[in-house]
Amino acid sequence: MRLALIIGLTFALNASAAIKVREDGLVRARSEVMELGARLSSLEKEIGSKNNLYLSSIEQIRQFEGDVKLYRDKLTELHLQVREAQSENKKIFKSYLIESENEGTEDWQKRVHLELLKQAQNKLKNRESELISFENKVTEFDGKLLTLKTNEEELAKVIQELEARKKVAMELYLSKVQNKKLAESKIQKQKLTQKIAEVKKTFSQAPVVEKRPDRFFKNPVSDFSTYTASAKGVTFKYNSIQPVKAVGGGKVVFAGDLASYGQVVLIDHGSDLRTVLLGKMDIKVKKNDTVKDGEILAYTQNDSKEDQNLYFEVRKKNTAQNTILWLDQNGVSKI
Repeated sequence: MRLALIIGLTFALNASAAIKVREDGLVRARSEVMELGARLSSLEKEIGSKNNLYLSSIEQIRQFEGDVKLYRDKLTELHLQVREAQSENKKIFKSYLIESENEGTEDWQKRVHLELLKQAQNKLKNRESELISFENKVTEFDGKLLTLKTNEEELAKVIQELEARKKVAMELYLSKVQNKKLAESKIQKQKLTQKIAEVKKTFSQAPVVEKRPDRFFKNPVSDFSTYTASAKGVTFKYNSIQPVKAVGGGKVVFAGDLASYGQVVLIDHGSDLRTVLLGKMDIKVKKNDTVKDGEILAYTQNDSKEDQNLYFEVRKKNTAQNTILWLDQNGVSKI
């Protein structure tokens, strides 16, 4: 007897130590997930900022290209005006030479031709000066446009690099999330194994036979990630839409909203034994319906990305039982 007690105590201590090791690992996994999540959030903000700069740069380039086109059109027009002024200047200069060599030309006529020549030369100089000024402006605009395009190309490269870093970080983040879920699942399974062992030990030593379950039930849902067992009921966590099934044949005594509890289905299985289901459900049965074991009572609902809860409770003579003891071990062992 003493040897059995020592072995049982040693097993309990080893199980507790193993759970503690897994819980420490879970703390690290959660910390890594939070750290990577923060890094992803920072990358998203940086990419958003660079994208805004990139779009602003493209718009600025578009405006500059429009301005440069206007200046080039004006430059073409000035080139034409300079050529016309040069042609006019040649004609006036030729006329001035002819009149100067003509002996019959009066002095005042020569002075008039000279004045016209001076005016033509001044006009040509003004046109040439304006042309040079515009050429300088066009060159300046070309330089600014080249700088903008270079910056735009550099921004595009930075965004590509950030997107590549984000992809790597996302893959690592998803891997860490999966590791965290796996660690949570293993801890839940280990705790369940330990609790079942403790319950079996209690039953083997307990003199009150009436506390044993009258029967075992299967889980009301099959696709669940984890579960939590309280002193009364069991809460299953899920994130999918799936059928909620009757854990045994019986009669529906309530189906619908129950005050602030949410959607509730209550089934009487006879012999003062009832089961309760509570959670976000689309109920498919109604009061006084007779249901068979495994028949669909409702469908789970999930309108968010977070896990949802489905509460399951066994009641005998209207008193809540320790429901975890009433569940088929093959059903809960999947955790």
